[in-house]
Amino acid sequence: MSKSLLVAIIVIIAVVAGLVGYYVANVTRPATTVTTPMQVAMAFIFPGSITDTAWNEAGYQSMLSFVGSHPEVKYAWVQGVYDPTQIVSVAKSYAQQGYKLIVGVGFQFGPPFAQIASQTPGVYYLAIAGAKEYVGPQVSGANIRTDQSCFVEGYIAIQISKTKQIGYVAGMNVSELGLCEIGLRNGIKYAGYDPDKVLHVVYTGDFHDVTKAKLATESLIQQYHVDVIKSMGDGVQLGAISAVKEFPGVFIMPSSTYHPELYAEQLLVGEVWDWSAVYSQFYNDYLSGKLASGGQYYWADLANGGIKLIQGSACPSDLWQKAQDVIKGIINGTISTGFTP
Repeated sequence: MSKSLLVAIIVIIAVVAGLVGYYVANVTRPATTVTTPMQVAMAFIFPGSITDTAWNEAGYQSMLSFVGSHPEVKYAWVQGVYDPTQIVSVAKSYAQQGYKLIVGVGFQFGPPFAQIASQTPGVYYLAIAGAKEYVGPQVSGANIRTDQSCFVEGYIAIQISKTKQIGYVAGMNVSELGLCEIGLRNGIKYAGYDPDKVLHVVYTGDFHDVTKAKLATESLIQQYHVDVIKSMGDGVQLGAISAVKEFPGVFIMPSSTYHPELYAEQLLVGEVWDWSAVYSQFYNDYLSGKLASGGQYYWADLANGGIKLIQGSACPSDLWQKAQDVIKGIINGTISTGFTP
């Protein structure tokens, strides 16, 4: 056999062996397994209407933002569940349907959640604006640092006011509404004024009575010559806005959501609440197993984007720029709002 023929045979054998090896490897190689995120069922319960331009709408829009960034979450929601008996019934129903995370958007959800938690093992609850006293093995709470936002708004309001009289109209002195009053007082004081002389506060005692809030706002304007109104709380906000629109020269600082079409040129500062960061923390703590070790307490604030302040058409740019320095001071801790979590 010639040398050249021998070389050719060796080359052919090598090629065939390579092809056979490739074929065998591909036939015996296991198929790639694609893992998809675990689907978690999460329910949201709102005490009022999601179109209230205030509390409930803010919670609802935050829910949409959260589920938009977490497509693996199966979610459901219901509105108009305010009474404690209703809350217990609806929450239990969701738990029986397999929902592992249940969020109640309101301070009134704390007691009912604490009541039923032990009856629904493996289910975790989050009461937005819920008091810390109700946090337990399966119940977490959250709140929003309105002391921060209202500090800034009080600082701005007293400087823009011609009468140096500011009004605050809210539903009840609870949770974030009470924190706002603390912030307003200290923001006014930071600007060099005495809040006891310039701030007038009315808690209507009802989140849904629009007429009562409207009359309370009108009374502040007419009796105390208030020309800047801070409003907070579902129907209370609608009533306050309605009253302010009848008094040119009076400015409004609404809470929760941003609807410039409602107040146009009378908007001094807009305050938007975004609970999506809190929803995400709660969800991630469930996935990591942290909730299994006990309930948590979360805060939405200026630093994590839970609160956003928007310059209104009535707020001068130079004053707004000064307010940015105040915001920075609050975030870095050099300015105290008067409240410590």
